[in-house]
Amino acid sequence: MASLARKAIGLQRWLEEIACYVSAMAVATMMMITVVEVLARALFSKSLPGAYEYVSLLFVYLIYLGLGYSQRRDAHITVGVLYDRMPRSARKAAQTFYLLVAFVFFAALTWTSAVSAWSNYTMGDTILGIVEVKTWWARAGIPVGLALLSLRFLIQLIGVIAEDELLEEVAKREGAAEASAENEVMS
Repeated sequence: MASLARKAIGLQRWLEEIACYVSAMAVATMMMITVVEVLARALFSKSLPGAYEYVSLLFVYLIYLGLGYSQRRDAHITVGVLYDRMPRSARKAAQTFYLLVAFVFFAALTWTSAVSAWSNYTMGDTILGIVEVKTWWARAGIPVGLALLSLRFLIQLIGVIAEDELLEEVAKREGAAEASAENEVMS
């Protein structure tokens, strides 16, 4: 059973990293579209049809696909004025509560956004402009990113309860392991 859990966690990590690469590709695509748009306007006084629509829809991938990875690395912005002064047992209780609430909330958001994306796909939802741009492909990125985030919250909740590891301890340990691996590769 532990082997299956390790494989599931490994798959989760791999999917989070793939999602980050897709997010980075979305940024690169947004930049290329914007550069072509600016050049077309400057050189030919013409706008690139659909440029604004595609760039705005690609923001979904930029925003949502990196959420799980950022949560795994404990890289979201936090304010620790009170939390940092709490004893470890109180921090564990606070994290358990936070992770449970976050898992339930984001699991529900995953479901509703998936239903919405499917609805937009079946309706053929579009943004009307010079060109007709389908929106389902961008809306599909929302439940994917939220599902990865929800699963990350669940994995972290299990870790806090079963392994007695706080998020900041795990992130620090994994960050040190990654830095050590990078140093070995560079040597």
